[in-house]
Amino acid sequence: MAFNRSLPLRAIFLSLLLACSSDDEGEPMGPRAVLTAESEFTDGNGNTYQTGFEQVSGNNQDPFVTKLDAAGNEVWKLTYESTPVDGRGVMVSVDDQEIPWVVFSVDGGSNEDDYIDRKETASEAFDDAYMNSYGRGGGPKVTVLAQLDPETGQIKQGTFLTARLTNGNTNTLNVLGIGFFDQNVAFEISSAAWPPGLGSSYERFPDITDEDRIDGAFKIYYEMDRNLSEIRVAERLAE
Repeated sequence: MAFNRSLPLRAIFLSLLLACSSDDEGEPMGPRAVLTAESEFTDGNGNTYQTGFEQVSGNNQDPFVTKLDAAGNEVWKLTYESTPVDGRGVMVSVDDQEIPWVVFSVDGGSNEDDYIDRKETASEAFDDAYMNSYGRGGGPKVTVLAQLDPETGQIKQGTFLTARLTNGNTNTLNVLGIGFFDQNVAFEISSAAWPPGLGSSYERFPDITDEDRIDGAFKIYYEMDRNLSEIRVAERLAE
């Protein structure tokens, strides 16, 4: 397998992991996205997107994304959640159309207008999403996957991504890397609770048991349509 030497080491590691993994039938997985997990990414026009969080109090963080032009000038900087619950910008990437995509983490437990699905969003950004809300049992950290408007920084499309406990309550799901393949947005996750399977709403990953955990967590490779309305590929990683 040949690799682009300009890719970060994290991207090379993830692509190796996916190439060596098997699906639930025991067959090698086909071609998949090369995933990255960077907090800074430069597009083909020289624009750089940076994500992270501001420590606004001793126990509270707010997530941000900054866009710089090719000369290093700030084009915009937005804070996407400023409620008492924690939020962080985790990673950012850019697709083949020079559209930025960001992975945020956010806690539940807020209905305020400054929550991540309302603060810096275009109209209807979450309306047709795979998951348009955090779900029930607020508290554990989950993921929000978002496509941003490169001109304004607002969330154009967004979805929550969560695992669930046996009782149906929301539980933590962490995205480990993001990429693009065959018109889909791709990502790998780790979750201690039950991860989702295919479809346009949460359904527990089929035929998965505690024995499928790797170092205490489920590891799954996913692809979603770029409207973030449906999981089209869901394959358990064997290692």
